[in-house]
Amino acid sequence: MLIYYISAACSTPTSGNALIGSQCLPQASASPSNLGKIFIIAFTIIGGIALLFLVIAGLRYIFARGNPETIQKAKNQIQYSLIGLIIAAMAAAIVNYVIGWL
Repeated sequence: MLIYYISAACSTPTSGNALIGSQCLPQASASPSNLGKIFIIAFTIIGGIALLFLVIAGLRYIFARGNPETIQKAKNQIQYSLIGLIIAAMAAAIVNYVIGWL
């Protein structure tokens, strides 16, 4: 029933090979500044999560109490968190560089 109402609301286009008219599709302006803002927000969130994991790993390292297995797990988590931060920073730099060319 819902599909019938949607199809009745959208008229078929008069030209081209499109199945539905463009007035039925959501429209958004995708300017380079809007894309830049979206990507910066996404990379900031990713970087914040990686930083949170880095702090948690540091606390695990502090509270390991000399247990070699726990210390190694904390060191690995610190390493992976730093790699995540580096990847997020490099991705943000690459996206800003590419968007600058648009």
